[in-house]
Amino acid sequence: MKNLLAPILFSLILLLPWQGPPLPCALGDTGPAILRHDLHAILIPGEKTLQVTDTLTLAPAGESRIVLFLAAASRIERVLIEGQPASYRFSGDRLTINLPHPTPEEAALLVEYRAVFDDVVPDQPLHSEDPTYGVAAAITPRGTFLSGSAGWYPHIPGCTARYRVRLEAPRGMEGVTSGRLLERGEEDGRSFSVWETSSPLPSLTLAAGPYQVSREMAGNIPVYTFFSHENSALAATYLNAAKEYLELYRDLFGPYPYEKFAVVENFFPTGYGFPSWTLLGSTVVRLPFIVETSLGHEIAHSWWGTGVRVDYSGGNWSEGLTTYVADHLYKERSSAKEGREYRQKILRDYAALVSSADDFPLSAFTGRSSASDQAVGYGKAAMVFHMLRRQVGDENFWTGLRKAAQENMFREVSWSELIDAVGDSAGQDLSGFSRQWVQREGAPVLRLEEVKSRRSGDQWVVTGRLRQEKPFFRLSVPLRLEMEDDSEESSVDLHGESSPFNITAEAEPRRLTADPGVDLFRRLDLAEIPPTVNGIRGSKNLLVVVSRAISKETATAAATLLEAMRQKGARLVPEKKVRKIDLTGHDLLFLGFPADPELLPPLPETLRCTGEACTVMDERFSGPGTALFAAFAHPAGPDRAAAVFAPFSAEAAHAAVRKIPHYGKYSYLVFDSGKNRLKGIWPADESPLIHHFAKER
Repeated sequence: MKNLLAPILFSLILLLPWQGPPLPCALGDTGPAILRHDLHAILIPGEKTLQVTDTLTLAPAGESRIVLFLAAASRIERVLIEGQPASYRFSGDRLTINLPHPTPEEAALLVEYRAVFDDVVPDQPLHSEDPTYGVAAAITPRGTFLSGSAGWYPHIPGCTARYRVRLEAPRGMEGVTSGRLLERGEEDGRSFSVWETSSPLPSLTLAAGPYQVSREMAGNIPVYTFFSHENSALAATYLNAAKEYLELYRDLFGPYPYEKFAVVENFFPTGYGFPSWTLLGSTVVRLPFIVETSLGHEIAHSWWGTGVRVDYSGGNWSEGLTTYVADHLYKERSSAKEGREYRQKILRDYAALVSSADDFPLSAFTGRSSASDQAVGYGKAAMVFHMLRRQVGDENFWTGLRKAAQENMFREVSWSELIDAVGDSAGQDLSGFSRQWVQREGAPVLRLEEVKSRRSGDQWVVTGRLRQEKPFFRLSVPLRLEMEDDSEESSVDLHGESSPFNITAEAEPRRLTADPGVDLFRRLDLAEIPPTVNGIRGSKNLLVVVSRAISKETATAAATLLEAMRQKGARLVPEKKVRKIDLTGHDLLFLGFPADPELLPPLPETLRCTGEACTVMDERFSGPGTALFAAFAHPAGPDRAAAVFAPFSAEAAHAAVRKIPHYGKYSYLVFDSGKNRLKGIWPADESPLIHHFAKER
């Protein structure tokens, strides 16, 4: 949830199923099960108010009470059991209702209430690492968002139920939620829509706004867009793309599990996925790459995350799997090179953002709250599925996933159950695979050693050892030996500290590479990691030097980059109070090029700046809208990060700071009034897994 043409990383928005770790459905403590909600909800945006009548169908039970979760701001107006007033107590967010004892048949419980939902919606958030922006429920004239976790309707957390919802709103406002759209129209000066789910859901989220509605069919599945007038011209593009993704995933995983799919515009910059719909912020909808990547990621979540659900007790596998069968799959299908580069990016993000102190096993991942969480729960998990696919083969991998989807739809499934389903298709016991990659934290650290070549008659023999650091992993590591006009593929099994290898070639070897396709999850060597934005973003010891060559206003605006990079605790010092010796032992970020050039580490030859212009990769940029961010080698060594952020004006700084963190994999960025004009990665060609042979004379 979360890119063929994406100039900004998928992490710009968090496309995920809104289903954080649910509380256990403890019916023994909370009362009878809820079979169905019949909700009649009226939005009053001018008062930030929701007026609701919820008729709950209760299963037969012997309990004398039911305990429901309902927003503490609610004002209860009526509670009826089978049409008769019922006694209740409402304290905090717990509504306790006394029931007739026993209830041998289904019973109708009616709860009528009003509630104000007024979470503060950020106008221009500086970062998106908290994908909710602190907003669980907000009703405004611009739009409404009521998450399933906000208590906008009375329910037992973690328990599933079916829903029928009639939503009324001021004329011109349209509501959307999960399920089939049964009816929509206008009545008594208000718009209304009626929705019904056919399968039980663990929660229900609702959105509303001044939408224009478009609809097409993907086979027997209705596909909708609910877009504002400003974005309505994009409807056809989204509808056509959604139909293509539905066809792709139906072929891979079987029937689409829901009644419809809708792309809905939100009034703040979200990227959420819910059963049968996705909610994208207005600015997000307009991003050109969303249709080509992130939309497909969300549709894939219909099978993995909202369809087959996560057993959070053993970790959240859905983000990694959806990343693999969406973002990575699109790259791989474009070309093998793009697939390799995507996996290389995953390894670089992990190396830059996840220190040994921050690392944790996939079994402990429940959801993203930081960039390091994402590097593990999305990136490492995607690589685990890639290694699983390579171990069992393509046919067994996709067959196993399809079978898992068919047999576990709307059930909670653990990591081990999912891996076992793939293993069953291949006839393999993958319990050891699960223990190593899901239950353990960390990643192998590998290097080639003692590599030699010798001529043997008409052939060449290459010998050496592949070594790993503790703790040891069990691996099968691909090797590629390259000659002038050919290459030889082999592999070496590595179970302990090291394993020898011996390769025979028909021609003189030129280069030996371990894991040439980037098919293993491992921790990269520092020499393999180019300086990037993420190096500063992941710093634990950042010193920020404010240049005396830039104005106070520009420096103040530039400093907001620290909040965007989640580095508000970094120490800022003015250039006039810094000596070169003070810079040792710190990661460095310069706000503006220092007036004293001795303070600045050596820059790449392809980067040159004066007070009026910057030339990057032979392109010249100037003018007050220009802002440059460049990471470069730290003089203390590759285990340190260094960068400069040089805006040419305060306005240029303000326009760029919110965007820079989303280009985490890049080494250099140039913006013009907030629009990216240039981006790139400095080369990092050295690796302990590459050996170059000297040519025989």
